[in-house]
Parts: sequence; structure tokens; C-alpha cells
Amino acid sequence: MWIYPTAIVLTVFLLVFFSLGLHRKPRWIRNFEGEEYGRCRPFVEPAAVVDGLAVYRVGAGEPVLLFPYPHGHTTEPMAQSPLAEILVAMGRSVVSFDVPGAFRSTREPAGDMTEMVRCADESLDHLGITGPLDVVGHSMGGLAALAYAVERPQRTQRLVLVTSLSGFPAATRWGLPGSAFRVWQPDFWRIVGWGMRLNGGRGNLALHKRLQNLMERATYHDTCFFVPVAIDPDDFEKGVPIRTIWTRNMYARLSYAGRLGEVQAPSLIIAGRYDPEAPLPCSQELLEGIADARLVVFEHSGHAPFTEEARLFAEILAEFLKGR
Repeated sequence: MWIYPTAIVLTVFLLVFFSLGLHRKPRWIRNFEGEEYGRCRPFVEPAAVVDGLAVYRVGAGEPVLLFPYPHGHTTEPMAQSPLAEILVAMGRSVVSFDVPGAFRSTREPAGDMTEMVRCADESLDHLGITGPLDVVGHSMGGLAALAYAVERPQRTQRLVLVTSLSGFPAATRWGLPGSAFRVWQPDFWRIVGWGMRLNGGRGNLALHKRLQNLMERATYHDTCFFVPVAIDPDDFEKGVPIRTIWTRNMYARLSYAGRLGEVQAPSLIIAGRYDPEAPLPCSQELLEGIADARLVVFEHSGHAPFTEEARLFAEILAEFLKGR
């Protein structure tokens, strides 16, 4: 009688194995973003490419370090993002970089936090910025900014964390997919299944874009702000963005929850009331752990208050960065 349970288990295993594409070899693509996303809006040029690392400085005035997203779900250099535009408009000079393997950074990517901190150091060193400066990050870029404040307190003057979190365990406790979709909804399992495939390098650029559209739409409180990424027919023939290794390498392990007390810089924590990606408990954890911190909750925003409540966001950010 044991044959039947064994056959059922084996059948389920084979179904999962083949549905996740584990029988295929990983296919990674890198430095494809200019051709894929830069056709309609040409990308800003880096100040320099140093040993394969693209370094940016845009705007004029006191420099601020704006961390890029370490993952593959991004369609423009961080120096060209809405956050960068807000900082430049308030008279600041934005320093940033392309993560290795993406946009114009051609060096081999490691996909870990040590890489993010090292790239920030290299960018500042190349631009001759030696003193402490303000550090800003959004979402996973905010996690990198938090890491920098912990690891480089002497280079961090003030810290701004926008809808961010202490690490992947916090995202597991409070974030997507459970915070946006219920377990009985198909989109819950799409995020889980597609994410597992992509993290292993299986799938293609089309699947990557489908996951990006599914997740990003859920992060807006007002979905009128959501602009889907177009999926081209040839995307099915392309591989998975190499920066997806960030999620694979860091998932469930990377956490600064136990080191929040090491942040010495005055910190502004910004949360969106309806953010499913970094829900309010993620920001409250940061507030409780960082000694000199202030939390501002945007009552009509999801994961991108700098888009959904842009004017208020700019006012609060400018007030904090001016030391008030």
C-alpha cells in the first residue's frame, strides 16, 4: 500500500520541479537596461566609469548620497529617479552609482551588502567627497542606506529611510505577498512561483516584467500612478536580469534589526499608510531601534509617497535635511 503515497509524492515533486523550470540551466542577462528602457527617455550620463563602476553626480549644491536599488526591478539609473529629481530641485547635488551588472556598471556583480557599501565608498572617493554627508534610500535602497549608516557612521551626517525596513526577515514577517494578497488569491501564488523561478535564473525577461508589474501595481494606494512596464515579444527569448541574485543571496538572512542602535545619525523614517511592500510595522521597528529618529506617515500613499504625495514629501524632506 505504500506505493500509492510514494507515487503521489513523486508526482507532486516532478510537477513542482518542472513548473519552476528547475530542469533548465540559469540564463542571466546584464547591462541590457539602456536598450530595453532607455529608448523613449535617454539615460543621464555618469560622471565617470571607474573600474567598471558607473558613478553619477547630478545637480549642484551640497552633496547627498542616494542609494540605488540593489535588485533587478528598476528601469532607470537612480540618479534619474523621481527621488533624485526632488533632491536636485531643492538645491542638492545627488551622488549615486549603478549597481554592478546593471545599466553602465560592467563589473562582475556579487549581489550582497558588502558590494553596496564598497560601491558607495568608491563613488565618494572618486568624487573627492571625504566629510560626512546626508544619506537617502528608498525600499531596498533604503536598506542599503541603513547598512551604510551602520557600517560608515563617520561618513553619515543624516539618514533618510523612505518606506524601508531592517532586512529581509522584516519583509517576510510583514510584507508582500501576504500584505497585498490573500493566500487563496491566484496573485499570491504567482508572486511566490514566479519569484522562485526568477531567483534561480529560470524564466525570462517577460516573466521578470510580469512579476514587476504585478508587485508594483499593488504598491500604489492610488493605482492611477501605476505605469506598467511593456512586455515585448522578444522578451520571452531573453534571460533573467543578473541583479536578481540580490534577492536570492540575501533572502531571509540579511537583517540589521539587531544593529539599529548603532545608527548615530539623526534619522527621518518615512512610511506610506497603505504600503504593502514595507508595511507600517517595518517603519515602527526602525523608529524603536534608532535612537535619534522621527517617523512621518503619509496618509494617502503606498510604497512611493514621493510620487503619490510629492509636494508634501518634498517639504518634509527639505525641512529635515536643513536640520530642522
